[in-house]
Amino acid sequence: MHLDELDQQILAYLQEDGRTSYVTLASALGVSEGTIRKRVRRLENDDVVKIIGITDPLKVGLDTVAYVWFEIERNHLEEAMERLKLLEEVRYLIVTTGSHDLVAMVVVPSREDLVRLLNDELSAIPGIVSTQTSIVLKIHKQTYDWAPFPKVLESANKEDRPAHG
Repeated sequence: MHLDELDQQILAYLQEDGRTSYVTLASALGVSEGTIRKRVRRLENDDVVKIIGITDPLKVGLDTVAYVWFEIERNHLEEAMERLKLLEEVRYLIVTTGSHDLVAMVVVPSREDLVRLLNDELSAIPGIVSTQTSIVLKIHKQTYDWAPFPKVLESANKEDRPAHG
């Protein structure tokens, strides 16, 4: 999907504050509120953006965050991924290159729950050859802005920006 300059500017603002009103966006970007509404709806429908509230796991009683690296038998990769996606403790799951096939970020209330997850839930999934687990001790950076939109935001704030419709 092609994102034009206005789409990028909208995304830049929403990454700064997902609760920014359409009126505020329209005023800041020099377009109508209707234009903003249509653009945001299209970006949401095309799965370009999802506006959600993000909680801090530690502040809601989920005291253990860990990364689990998986080595999977080749003929079981799809099945293992599907089974892992069903586990509520798995918050992020990716296929990787290198010595491990999958990496999952898991979030659980305690280390005891992590042990239960590893020994009971994960060991029951066919095709898992081995796992390696690292517990997160401290988060130094966590961001969700996945594109270079801050540069776009800076240019959007300049006086001489063109009007869009």
